[in-house]
Amino acid sequence: MNRHGTAPVTVVALLLIVITCSLPAAAQAQSETVELVLISSHQHDSEAFTQGLEMHDGSLYESTGLYGHSSLREVDPLSGQVIRQTELDESLFAEGITVVGDSIVMLTWKEGVALVFDIESLTVIANHTYSGEGWGLCYDGTHLVMSNGTSELAFRDPEDFTLTSTLKVTEQGNEVSLLNELECVGQTVYANVWGSDSIIAINKSTGEVGLTIDASTLAENESDDYNAVLNGIAYISEQDAFLITGKNWTSMHLVSFGGTQAVQDEEDSEPLVLSILKSIWPVLLIAVMVIFLSSMRLLSTIMHFLILMVTKRQTEQSPMPSEEKKEAGERQ
Repeated sequence: MNRHGTAPVTVVALLLIVITCSLPAAAQAQSETVELVLISSHQHDSEAFTQGLEMHDGSLYESTGLYGHSSLREVDPLSGQVIRQTELDESLFAEGITVVGDSIVMLTWKEGVALVFDIESLTVIANHTYSGEGWGLCYDGTHLVMSNGTSELAFRDPEDFTLTSTLKVTEQGNEVSLLNELECVGQTVYANVWGSDSIIAINKSTGEVGLTIDASTLAENESDDYNAVLNGIAYISEQDAFLITGKNWTSMHLVSFGGTQAVQDEEDSEPLVLSILKSIWPVLLIAVMVIFLSSMRLLSTIMHFLILMVTKRQTEQSPMPSEEKKEAGERQ
């Protein structure tokens, strides 16, 4: 057995295994947990079972849930007073909302219907159907991004609600379920996680959670009822801040937790492939060197073999003395 010949192959195989094992570690960025910065607090209707929150052109829109209590309303962001509202049929359970142009799109929980409201009159002007449950909704300027209580985000066409793609949300390789109310800001999708006092920032290209915002200090001042959970995120671009509240909360809070700065960090971050290469380049360099040296050794062996073959062939084909010369030599 040629033990020396198999050694380089073994080394290369081991290096490839190391590289393969390094890929997940390089791809899974460590998420950061930060506490939000409270700017101000305002009144909120404690009867509002908040499902969606959206700021548009200085007006705050809110959807409230529960059968027989669901509504779409415009709310004064400072006083919490309801300016106008449209109540839904008792058979519908309102969920997340988002603004698309001159309309507001609202999901329903188990009814499989998305309602489209005229933003001026708050009257229903169209509807779309979909499969499964509806939880949170936001608009990134191109697609509607929808959650359904799982770890999956669905990207839909805003014109006809057609499903175009889906994305699994993960944190360090683990799926993050119970995604609820959503807010799209640049390349980031902010999401409430049902039953949690945290808001997560999701990279909408990779699905990876890059930031977790701890809002537990705000939840401490609210009811400890099972359903009174943190829910509702509205981005205010002029202030680079967010209005957040919860179901049946008495307060709504203007806070900061990175906002567009977090989005800018995402956009300025280096490509994933480059990040992986940077983390494993020493292993790659060693692998290339081993392969090169192994190739040189193999080439040397082949050349040596060819030289031996040529020499042997020349020896076999060299002219032999003729019989006549041999006989003449014998007579002499």
